Amino acid sequence: MSTRRVRRGVVALACVAALGAVWAQGDSEARLKAQVLVKALRFVEWPPGGLSDGQPLQLCLAEDSALAQELRGLDGQALGRHALQVRAVRPRQFAACHVVLVGEAQLPLPAQPATLWVTESPGMLERGLMLSLQVEEGRVVFDVGLDATRRAGLDISAKLLRLARFVKKG
Repeated sequence: MSTRRVRRGVVALACVAALGAVWAQGDSEARLKAQVLVKALRFVEWPPGGLSDGQPLQLCLAEDSALAQELRGLDGQALGRHALQVRAVRPRQFAACHVVLVGEAQLPLPAQPATLWVTESPGMLERGLMLSLQVEEGRVVFDVGLDATRRAGLDISAKLLRLARFVKKG
């Protein structure tokens, strides 16, 4: 086996360890989805001016779900050079958000640069959402709407894309 292939395998295993979420005793689906989302955010880059060094990363909750409740508990957590700030918002407040958790009730979404739109409602990538958290065979998995993220000026790491269950292009 080549050194390059071994290195890729090590990188892939590290990413899986960072993002993988399998039910453990006492864990809820919402808790695991929250963990996967926060870990995935480490692999997203905002455009210049979209998220400055040291600026808090605004994770906005446009719905009140079990996942939203779990995310509220992560307020203040460090994400590299950013602190996570979690807050509930109304649609007119989306402009101040870096990440927005939405459901079908919040559609259609406003055209807004430098915002990552996240859902746990199935089939939403076709409607412009960028990251969809789902459960499959006892694991939390995610799908990525790559073109939508690029239109928003966001850069999703290839490491994260390799771990996605599905990447929607075009």
